[in-house]
Amino acid sequence: MQPVPSMLGLLAVAVAATPALAGSPDFDLRANVPLAHVQRAGVVADATSPGFIRYTRDEGDRWKAGVTIDGRPAALNPGIQANLWIPVGPELAGKKAVIEALIRPFPKSPKVDVFYEGEKVGSPELKADAWQIIRVEVPEAKVKEGIAKVRLHFNKSEMQGSQKTATAIRFVRLADASAPAAPEGEADVAGALKSVEGDAIVLPDGAGLDYYVSPAAGMRLSAKAEGGQLEVFAQQDGEKAKSLGAGASVDIGLDAYAGKATRLLLRGKGGTAKVTGKITGGTLGNVTIKKPKYVIFWLIDTLRADKLGFYPQKNANGRPKVKTPNLDKIAGEGVVFDPYYVEGTESKASHASFFTSTYPVTHGVYTHEAKLKDEHLTIAEAFKNAGFRTAGFIANGYVSDRWNYNQGFDDYQNFIRDETANNAAHVVKTAKPWITKNKEKPFYLYLGTNDPHVTYRAHDEYIDQYDKGAYNGSYKKYLSGGELGRLKEKKSPPSKRDQQRIEALYENEIAFNDKHFGDLLAHLKAEGIYDDTAIIISADHGDEFWEHGSCGHGHNLHQELVRVPLVIKMPGFPAGARVTSGANGVDILPTLLAVIGGQAPKDAQGMSLVPTIGSKSLYPQAQIAMNGTSAYTLAVGNAKIIYRSDSSIMAFDIGKDIAEQTDVFETRPVLALTALDPLLLFLSQPKRWKKEVMGPPNNLTRAFK
Repeated sequence: MQPVPSMLGLLAVAVAATPALAGSPDFDLRANVPLAHVQRAGVVADATSPGFIRYTRDEGDRWKAGVTIDGRPAALNPGIQANLWIPVGPELAGKKAVIEALIRPFPKSPKVDVFYEGEKVGSPELKADAWQIIRVEVPEAKVKEGIAKVRLHFNKSEMQGSQKTATAIRFVRLADASAPAAPEGEADVAGALKSVEGDAIVLPDGAGLDYYVSPAAGMRLSAKAEGGQLEVFAQQDGEKAKSLGAGASVDIGLDAYAGKATRLLLRGKGGTAKVTGKITGGTLGNVTIKKPKYVIFWLIDTLRADKLGFYPQKNANGRPKVKTPNLDKIAGEGVVFDPYYVEGTESKASHASFFTSTYPVTHGVYTHEAKLKDEHLTIAEAFKNAGFRTAGFIANGYVSDRWNYNQGFDDYQNFIRDETANNAAHVVKTAKPWITKNKEKPFYLYLGTNDPHVTYRAHDEYIDQYDKGAYNGSYKKYLSGGELGRLKEKKSPPSKRDQQRIEALYENEIAFNDKHFGDLLAHLKAEGIYDDTAIIISADHGDEFWEHGSCGHGHNLHQELVRVPLVIKMPGFPAGARVTSGANGVDILPTLLAVIGGQAPKDAQGMSLVPTIGSKSLYPQAQIAMNGTSAYTLAVGNAKIIYRSDSSIMAFDIGKDIAEQTDVFETRPVLALTALDPLLLFLSQPKRWKKEVMGPPNNLTRAFK
């Protein structure tokens, strides 16, 4: 045996330095083969493929991939069990199926039991010290559409290099029982599973690849085939696959599937087809970048997007939008990004991600003790390097020098740490004289406001607009952070009336923040610098109001916590534009660097959003967020996954169920795989993922290996 790196190590190989384009207009079939499912009368989980993690759900890096056993490439399972999850389409459901696995057991007297959906379906005889195919039938009554769990349970395991394992695995196939048996010789296996040749994907006669996609409106599948014809089918949940066309050349409109999770089936016909093609039709924007003289980042702590009028989705609790005329003004003069996710659900992790363009698993700032490392370039440092004077006036106690967030600021003050007033009024009061004093030279000013974060306080000017009925309960004047924490710990929520009051307090704080943001805008105009000032508006996370059984933040990955506003008003950017292809917190630093002419640091994991501004029908970019390393979410189009472990996964149709009340993971496999496949691919190498090179995990470039 020749041991090589683990599953994560195998996938984290060096990639070319050719930058990708944010929100790539196309989905390249060849580049996205790691996301495709090999279909040979059923799905084949190829252990040598970079996409093998989609079948093992091995986010814990327990498998050992990339090994060579007796001259054959393989992966080693962890311990005595090999668990795999394999898609079953409607074409196989209700038929007798067969589980085939090409394995090489290690114990001297090996035994294996094969389970399908938790039930034992066979115990095939094994030979010691030899590669062999095992084959077990699954009765048709057990074969249902969805994602089937296949488990190989061995009697013993032993050490192979650094891995304790029972067997090496070359592939596992779940197929129609009437199909010819899978080959055993490595040359035959490699030929049968071959999916790529040069720039083309390889589709054998009657077999091919399945892609789970979510095309934008106006997109088309354009492809050409040599050596055979290409057949194209599409399937959505609850339906059988529909033929979209066939031929040596196809150009198929996909508007019927726009924004919807779709299984796209590509098959060879009349010979082995070598196909080149893309889902195409989008165009990137072509804005003229004008370097701003002044840049102000207005961060509104705890502001969720659904409270704002320029985000059209209804509030999850059915409440009216908050009146924010000053934020609305900038949204009308700038670019609104919708959808946009922050990477964390509490202040430290999210700030570290958009300050440095790194995911929480990379910067590590998701525990109370962890500090932002000096090695990461921050937004403030990037502007300082570009000749801007920098200042940060911050009302969030966590975003402070105690945790090393003061990096790059010439002038810095944290109001909570200084035990002074810390609302938006005080932030603006402090910022205005600094702006007047420093306007003769370029500056970057970060203003971290802390309302609507707790303490939620009632403001006489606004509270009656959001809580119209009589109220004499415990939260008439305010709700403190300590009390919110106690409410969060209780098994049952407060009364509906108290819930309404608490959410109204939060909403009136948003209105208060907007008022003082307007004061800032008025000062910029009075100083004569408004038109030369770029303004970024965003938040670090949202708050829950018992939509999912709790309150506050930091505990889940639902929309109310991870979907926040991002608005950029920038000289040269079109007024009133909206980017709908998707954006992430890690994209802010590369975007600002693109505007001021700086170069993104080597560890940056996001990508510039500038090419998406003014774009049309871009293939969507997945949004990703996480709670440290304990839970992850990815959304693309209408599909969203929340992943806690290989057996704790939820899926939501956020196109129809924006409040995420109905988990459809078990009933909507197409929707689930549209988001789960790219999330698992991302989790194979989260610390090394660079979107500028590899693309978003749902739309790879050819640099991904």
